[in-house]
Amino acid sequence: MSAPTELLANPESIKKLEKEFSMEAKSDEKKLQSAFKDVHKHEKSEAKASKSVDKTEKAVKKLEKLELETVNSLHAITRKHDVAVADLHNAQAGLHTQKQQLEKHKQDLSTAQTHFDQVTKDKNDHDRERHDKLNQLYSSPPT
Repeated sequence: MSAPTELLANPESIKKLEKEFSMEAKSDEKKLQSAFKDVHKHEKSEAKASKSVDKTEKAVKKLEKLELETVNSLHAITRKHDVAVADLHNAQAGLHTQKQQLEKHKQDLSTAQTHFDQVTKDKNDHDRERHDKLNQLYSSPPT
């Protein structure tokens, strides 16, 4: 500490030291201002990034909700489709059974029609035979 007191005795040294201190103070002030601006710039960037994260989080939550709703809709539609497919298969099976019954009824009708035709022919034949026999009886002289 003895060196500064020796320097103080010399007015030229004092001016030189004051000038040096002044320049150091200005340099420190510039560094402080630069650091302050840098902090301020990073605070703004951090705030902007934070807002961006918040906005993106909201968008993600909205999309997750939409995706969940879509999945639920898909499940509901899939269940509806499964029911429709089951109903279709049941209807097709019922149609097949009805077609089989129709074919059986057609065969039964054909058999009944054939039988009816045969009975009608037999009746006509018998009627004719009876008529012919009666005519023979009436046309022959009594003996």
